[in-house]
Amino acid sequence: MQRDVLIVGFGLAGWALTKALQKQGISFVVFDSLSSSSSRVATGIYNPVVLKRFRAVWQAKTLMETSLPIYSQHSYKDVQHSMPIYRVFSNIAEQNNWSVATDNAELSSYLGSIVTKLNEHIATPFGLGKVQHTGWVNTNGLLNIGKQKLEREGCFFTESFHYDALTIKKNGVSYKKWNAKHVIFAEGIAVKNNPWFSKLPVTPNKGEWLMISCKGLRLDSIIKGPVFIVPHGNDVYRVGATYQREFEHDLPTHENKQWLLSHFKKLVGLPCKVLHHGVGFRPTTPDRRPIIGCHPKHANLWCVNGLGSRGVLWAPYLANLLVNALNDKRIIPEALDVRRFFCNS
Repeated sequence: MQRDVLIVGFGLAGWALTKALQKQGISFVVFDSLSSSSSRVATGIYNPVVLKRFRAVWQAKTLMETSLPIYSQHSYKDVQHSMPIYRVFSNIAEQNNWSVATDNAELSSYLGSIVTKLNEHIATPFGLGKVQHTGWVNTNGLLNIGKQKLEREGCFFTESFHYDALTIKKNGVSYKKWNAKHVIFAEGIAVKNNPWFSKLPVTPNKGEWLMISCKGLRLDSIIKGPVFIVPHGNDVYRVGATYQREFEHDLPTHENKQWLLSHFKKLVGLPCKVLHHGVGFRPTTPDRRPIIGCHPKHANLWCVNGLGSRGVLWAPYLANLLVNALNDKRIIPEALDVRRFFCNS
Protein backbone atom coordinates (compact mmCIF):
# COMPACT_ATOMS: atom_id res chain seq x y z
CA MET A 1 0.00 0.00 0.00
CA GLN A 2 1.24 3.46 -0.88
CA ARG A 3 1.35 6.49 1.40
CA ASP A 4 3.42 9.65 1.23
CA VAL A 5 4.46 9.54 4.91
CA LEU A 6 4.66 7.01 7.73
CA ILE A 7 4.36 8.59 11.19
CA VAL A 8 5.76 6.73 14.19
CA GLY A 9 4.29 8.01 17.45
CA PHE A 10 1.05 9.78 18.31
CA GLY A 11 1.69 12.23 21.09
CA LEU A 12 1.15 15.94 20.52
CA ALA A 13 3.89 16.04 17.88
CA GLY A 14 2.44 13.10 15.95
CA TRP A 15 -1.08 14.49 16.21
CA ALA A 16 0.03 17.91 14.94
CA LEU A 17 1.83 16.26 12.03
CA THR A 18 -1.41 14.62 10.91
CA LYS A 19 -3.15 18.01 10.90
CA ALA A 20 -0.36 19.69 8.93
CA LEU A 21 -0.15 16.83 6.40
CA GLN A 22 -3.92 16.79 5.88
CA LYS A 23 -3.92 20.54 5.28
CA GLN A 24 -1.45 20.08 2.43
CA GLY A 25 -3.12 16.96 0.99
CA ILE A 26 -0.27 14.62 1.87
CA SER A 27 -1.28 11.02 2.61
CA PHE A 28 -0.02 9.24 5.71
CA VAL A 29 -0.49 6.39 8.15
CA VAL A 30 0.24 6.45 11.90
CA PHE A 31 1.74 3.68 14.04
CA ASP A 32 1.52 3.92 17.83
CA SER A 33 1.29 1.16 20.42
CA LEU A 34 -0.39 3.51 22.96
CA SER A 35 1.79 1.87 25.63
CA SER A 36 3.10 5.19 26.93
CA SER A 37 3.07 8.85 25.96
CA SER A 38 4.10 11.91 27.92
CA SER A 39 1.49 13.89 25.97
CA ARG A 40 -1.39 11.82 27.36
CA VAL A 41 -0.53 12.72 30.96
CA ALA A 42 0.72 16.25 30.31
CA THR A 43 -0.77 19.20 32.18
CA GLY A 44 -1.30 20.81 28.78
CA ILE A 45 -0.73 24.43 29.81
CA TYR A 46 -0.07 26.94 27.05
CA ASN A 47 1.76 30.02 28.22
CA PRO A 48 4.13 32.31 26.27
CA VAL A 49 5.97 33.55 29.39
CA VAL A 50 8.79 31.98 31.41
CA LEU A 51 7.26 32.67 34.80
CA LYS A 52 10.38 32.01 36.81
CA ARG A 53 12.30 34.84 35.12
CA PHE A 54 9.51 37.00 33.63
CA ARG A 55 10.68 36.74 30.03
CA ALA A 56 9.06 35.66 26.79
CA VAL A 57 9.41 32.13 25.48
CA TRP A 58 11.58 31.96 22.35
CA GLN A 59 9.40 32.84 19.32
CA ALA A 60 6.45 33.42 21.68
CA LYS A 61 4.31 35.50 19.30
CA THR A 62 4.81 33.10 16.39
CA LEU A 63 4.10 30.06 18.53
CA MET A 64 0.89 31.56 19.90
CA GLU A 65 -0.38 32.69 16.49
CA THR A 66 0.49 29.40 14.76
CA SER A 67 -0.48 26.84 17.37
CA LEU A 68 -3.51 28.06 19.32
CA PRO A 69 -5.95 28.26 16.37
CA ILE A 70 -5.42 24.53 15.77
CA TYR A 71 -6.94 23.66 19.14
CA SER A 72 -9.93 25.91 18.50
CA GLN A 73 -11.12 23.93 15.49
CA HIS A 74 -14.60 22.48 15.72
CA SER A 75 -13.57 18.87 16.42
CA TYR A 76 -11.31 19.90 19.29
CA LYS A 77 -12.93 23.01 20.79
CA ASP A 78 -14.17 21.20 23.91
CA VAL A 79 -10.64 20.19 24.94
CA GLN A 80 -9.28 23.74 25.06
CA HIS A 81 -9.85 25.72 28.27
CA SER A 82 -8.91 29.39 28.04
CA MET A 83 -8.16 31.01 31.39
CA PRO A 84 -5.57 33.39 32.83
CA ILE A 85 -2.58 32.30 34.86
CA TYR A 86 -1.85 34.16 38.08
CA ARG A 87 1.79 34.14 39.16
CA VAL A 88 2.09 34.27 42.96
CA PHE A 89 4.85 36.63 44.12
CA SER A 90 7.07 35.39 46.92
CA ASN A 91 8.49 38.82 47.83
CA ILE A 92 8.43 42.52 47.01
CA ALA A 93 11.35 42.15 44.58
CA GLU A 94 9.21 39.92 42.34
CA GLN A 95 6.48 42.54 42.34
CA ASN A 96 9.00 45.11 41.14
CA ASN A 97 10.44 42.76 38.51
CA TRP A 98 6.93 42.11 37.19
CA SER A 99 6.25 45.84 36.84
CA VAL A 100 9.49 46.25 34.89
CA ALA A 101 8.67 43.25 32.66
CA THR A 102 5.30 44.72 31.67
CA ASP A 103 7.17 47.48 29.83
CA ASN A 104 8.96 44.92 27.66
CA ALA A 105 7.52 45.01 24.13
CA GLU A 106 7.66 41.21 23.85
CA LEU A 107 5.66 40.80 27.06
CA SER A 108 3.31 43.77 27.15
CA SER A 109 0.41 41.94 25.47
CA TYR A 110 0.67 38.99 27.87
CA LEU A 111 1.46 40.48 31.27
CA GLY A 112 -1.42 42.15 33.05
CA SER A 113 -1.64 44.20 36.21
CA ILE A 114 -0.73 43.15 39.73
CA VAL A 115 -3.61 41.81 41.83
CA THR A 116 -3.46 42.01 45.61
CA LYS A 117 -5.82 39.10 46.26
CA LEU A 118 -7.59 36.63 43.97
CA ASN A 119 -9.35 34.20 46.28
CA GLU A 120 -10.02 34.35 50.01
CA HIS A 121 -8.69 30.81 50.44
CA ILE A 122 -5.35 31.40 48.68
CA ALA A 123 -2.49 32.97 50.63
CA THR A 124 -0.88 35.73 48.53
CA PRO A 125 0.69 38.30 50.91
CA PHE A 126 2.77 39.85 48.12
CA GLY A 127 0.06 39.71 45.46
CA LEU A 128 -0.11 38.08 42.03
CA GLY A 129 0.61 38.99 38.43
CA LYS A 130 -1.90 38.13 35.72
CA VAL A 131 -0.80 36.41 32.49
CA GLN A 132 -3.31 36.79 29.64
CA HIS A 133 -4.13 34.67 26.57
CA THR A 134 -3.28 31.45 28.38
CA GLY A 135 -5.02 28.25 29.40
CA TRP A 136 -4.74 24.48 29.14
CA VAL A 137 -5.59 21.71 26.71
CA ASN A 138 -6.95 18.31 27.68
CA THR A 139 -4.22 16.49 25.76
CA ASN A 140 -5.53 13.00 26.47
CA GLY A 141 -8.98 13.97 25.19
CA LEU A 142 -7.43 15.65 22.16
CA LEU A 143 -5.43 12.56 21.24
CA ASN A 144 -8.42 10.26 21.75
CA ILE A 145 -10.54 12.35 19.38
CA GLY A 146 -7.72 12.44 16.84
CA LYS A 147 -7.09 8.70 17.05
CA GLN A 148 -10.76 7.80 16.61
CA LYS A 149 -11.05 10.03 13.56
CA LEU A 150 -7.93 8.58 11.95
CA GLU A 151 -9.06 5.02 12.69
CA ARG A 152 -12.32 5.68 10.83
CA GLU A 153 -10.26 6.91 7.88
CA GLY A 154 -7.98 3.84 7.98
CA CYS A 155 -4.91 5.94 8.87
CA PHE A 156 -4.16 4.74 12.41
CA PHE A 157 -2.78 1.40 13.56
CA THR A 158 -2.42 0.55 17.24
CA GLU A 159 0.81 -1.40 17.06
CA SER A 160 4.51 -1.05 17.78
CA PHE A 161 6.79 0.00 14.95
CA HIS A 162 9.51 -2.57 14.21
CA TYR A 163 12.66 -0.81 13.08
CA ASP A 164 14.15 -3.93 11.54
CA ALA A 165 11.20 -4.17 9.17
CA LEU A 166 11.98 -0.78 7.61
CA THR A 167 13.91 -0.81 4.34
CA ILE A 168 15.49 2.45 3.23
CA LYS A 169 15.60 2.96 -0.52
CA LYS A 170 17.01 5.68 -2.73
CA ASN A 171 13.66 7.37 -3.30
CA GLY A 172 11.64 6.23 -0.30
CA VAL A 173 11.10 3.47 2.23
CA SER A 174 9.15 0.28 2.60
CA TYR A 175 7.69 -1.11 5.81
CA LYS A 176 5.78 -4.39 5.82
CA LYS A 177 2.96 -3.82 3.32
CA TRP A 178 3.55 -0.06 3.11
CA ASN A 179 5.60 1.98 0.66
CA ALA A 180 6.21 5.65 1.39
CA LYS A 181 8.39 8.60 0.51
CA HIS A 182 9.27 9.45 4.11
CA VAL A 183 9.13 8.26 7.71
CA ILE A 184 8.73 10.78 10.53
CA PHE A 185 9.63 9.58 14.02
CA ALA A 186 7.71 11.46 16.73
CA GLU A 187 8.53 9.08 19.57
CA GLY A 188 9.40 11.23 22.56
CA ILE A 189 11.71 9.48 25.02
CA ALA A 190 11.30 6.19 23.11
CA VAL A 191 13.74 7.63 20.55
CA LYS A 192 16.52 6.05 22.61
CA ASN A 193 15.60 2.75 20.94
CA ASN A 194 15.63 4.20 17.42
CA PRO A 195 18.70 2.94 15.48
CA TRP A 196 18.90 6.14 13.39
CA PHE A 197 18.20 8.80 15.99
CA SER A 198 19.25 7.15 19.27
CA LYS A 199 22.31 9.42 19.53
CA LEU A 200 20.15 12.51 19.92
CA PRO A 201 20.54 13.95 23.44
CA VAL A 202 16.86 13.57 24.34
CA THR A 203 16.70 13.05 28.09
CA PRO A 204 13.60 12.01 30.04
CA ASN A 205 12.65 14.49 32.73
CA LYS A 206 10.38 12.87 35.31
CA GLY A 207 7.34 14.82 36.44
CA GLU A 208 4.90 13.77 39.16
CA TRP A 209 1.50 15.39 39.72
CA LEU A 210 -1.64 15.07 41.79
CA MET A 211 -5.36 15.36 41.18
CA ILE A 212 -6.84 16.95 44.28
CA SER A 213 -10.40 17.57 45.44
CA CYS A 214 -10.72 20.81 47.40
CA LYS A 215 -14.32 21.69 48.18
CA GLY A 216 -15.10 25.38 48.43
CA LEU A 217 -12.01 26.66 46.61
CA ARG A 218 -14.05 27.61 43.53
CA LEU A 219 -11.03 28.54 41.46
CA ASP A 220 -11.50 29.30 37.75
CA SER A 221 -7.97 30.47 36.91
CA ILE A 222 -4.58 28.74 36.90
CA ILE A 223 -2.36 29.56 39.84
CA LYS A 224 1.45 29.40 39.57
CA GLY A 225 3.37 29.37 42.82
CA PRO A 226 5.97 26.71 43.62
CA VAL A 227 3.55 24.44 41.72
CA PHE A 228 0.79 24.94 39.16
CA ILE A 229 -2.83 24.57 40.31
CA VAL A 230 -5.06 23.93 37.32
CA PRO A 231 -8.87 23.79 37.76
CA HIS A 232 -10.56 20.79 36.11
CA GLY A 233 -14.10 21.60 37.22
CA ASN A 234 -16.22 20.64 40.25
CA ASP A 235 -13.46 21.78 42.62
CA VAL A 236 -11.01 19.19 41.29
CA TYR A 237 -7.50 20.51 40.60
CA ARG A 238 -4.36 19.23 38.98
CA VAL A 239 -1.28 20.11 41.04
CA GLY A 240 2.24 19.80 39.73
CA ALA A 241 4.57 19.01 38.51
CA THR A 242 7.96 17.99 39.80
CA TYR A 243 11.07 18.20 37.60
CA GLN A 244 13.61 15.40 38.03
CA ARG A 245 16.56 14.90 35.71
CA GLU A 246 17.80 11.97 37.79
CA PHE A 247 15.57 9.23 39.16
CA GLU A 248 15.81 5.56 40.11
CA HIS A 249 12.57 4.26 38.62
CA ASP A 250 9.49 5.29 36.64
CA LEU A 251 6.97 5.03 39.49
CA PRO A 252 5.42 7.82 41.58
CA THR A 253 7.13 8.35 44.93
CA HIS A 254 5.80 9.12 48.39
CA GLU A 255 8.40 11.89 48.79
CA ASN A 256 7.20 13.77 45.71
CA LYS A 257 3.58 13.28 46.66
CA GLN A 258 4.27 14.93 50.01
CA TRP A 259 6.28 17.71 48.35
CA LEU A 260 3.41 18.55 46.00
CA LEU A 261 0.82 18.31 48.73
CA SER A 262 2.80 20.54 51.09
CA HIS A 263 3.16 23.28 48.48
CA PHE A 264 -0.54 23.10 47.68
CA LYS A 265 -1.38 23.46 51.39
CA LYS A 266 0.97 26.43 51.77
CA LEU A 267 -1.10 28.27 49.20
CA VAL A 268 -4.58 26.94 49.91
CA GLY A 269 -6.15 27.13 53.36
CA LEU A 270 -8.83 24.48 52.88
CA PRO A 271 -8.99 20.71 53.50
CA CYS A 272 -8.20 18.62 50.45
CA LYS A 273 -8.14 15.02 49.30
CA VAL A 274 -5.73 13.37 46.87
CA LEU A 275 -7.66 11.56 44.14
CA HIS A 276 -4.76 10.43 41.97
CA HIS A 277 -0.97 10.53 41.89
CA GLY A 278 0.49 10.33 38.38
CA VAL A 279 3.84 10.42 36.63
CA GLY A 280 5.07 11.30 33.14
CA PHE A 281 8.36 11.84 31.34
CA ARG A 282 9.09 14.97 29.33
CA PRO A 283 11.53 14.62 26.40
CA THR A 284 14.08 17.39 26.98
CA THR A 285 17.23 18.58 25.22
CA PRO A 286 20.46 20.21 26.49
CA ASP A 287 19.64 23.59 24.91
CA ARG A 288 15.93 23.39 25.85
CA ARG A 289 14.81 23.62 22.24
CA PRO A 290 13.02 20.97 20.20
CA ILE A 291 14.67 18.89 17.49
CA ILE A 292 13.26 18.54 13.96
CA GLY A 293 14.66 17.68 10.57
CA CYS A 294 15.99 14.85 8.45
CA HIS A 295 18.79 12.42 9.19
CA PRO A 296 22.12 13.63 7.71
CA LYS A 297 22.70 10.32 5.90
CA HIS A 298 19.13 9.24 5.14
CA ALA A 299 17.08 11.98 3.50
CA ASN A 300 13.85 9.97 3.85
CA LEU A 301 14.07 9.67 7.65
CA TRP A 302 12.82 12.59 9.75
CA CYS A 303 12.25 13.26 13.41
CA VAL A 304 10.49 15.70 15.71
CA ASN A 305 11.30 15.49 19.40
CA GLY A 306 12.32 17.32 22.57
CA LEU A 307 9.17 19.41 23.07
CA GLY A 308 9.68 19.38 26.84
CA SER A 309 6.95 20.95 28.97
CA ARG A 310 5.65 23.28 26.23
CA GLY A 311 4.34 20.68 23.81
CA VAL A 312 0.97 22.38 23.34
CA LEU A 313 2.69 25.51 21.99
CA TRP A 314 5.46 23.77 20.08
CA ALA A 315 3.67 20.90 18.34
CA PRO A 316 1.63 22.65 15.58
CA TYR A 317 4.44 25.13 14.86
CA LEU A 318 7.03 22.37 14.47
CA ALA A 319 4.66 20.24 12.38
CA ASN A 320 4.20 23.10 9.91
CA LEU A 321 7.96 23.62 9.66
CA LEU A 322 8.63 19.96 9.05
CA VAL A 323 5.86 19.44 6.48
CA ASN A 324 7.01 22.51 4.56
CA ALA A 325 10.52 21.08 4.57
CA LEU A 326 9.19 17.75 3.26
CA ASN A 327 7.47 19.51 0.39
CA ASP A 328 10.16 21.79 -0.96
CA LYS A 329 13.14 21.42 1.37
CA ARG A 330 12.59 24.80 3.01
CA ILE A 331 15.28 25.52 5.52
CA ILE A 332 14.55 24.58 9.11
CA PRO A 333 15.87 27.18 11.61
CA GLU A 334 19.36 26.24 12.74
CA ALA A 335 18.33 26.54 16.40
CA LEU A 336 15.86 23.66 15.90
CA ASP A 337 17.55 21.56 13.20
CA VAL A 338 18.43 17.98 14.11
CA ARG A 339 21.79 18.44 12.42
CA ARG A 340 23.06 20.53 15.31
CA PHE A 341 23.50 17.22 17.13
CA PHE A 342 24.90 15.35 14.13
CA CYS A 343 27.75 17.74 13.39
CA ASN A 344 30.33 14.92 13.39
CA SER A 345 28.25 12.46 11.38
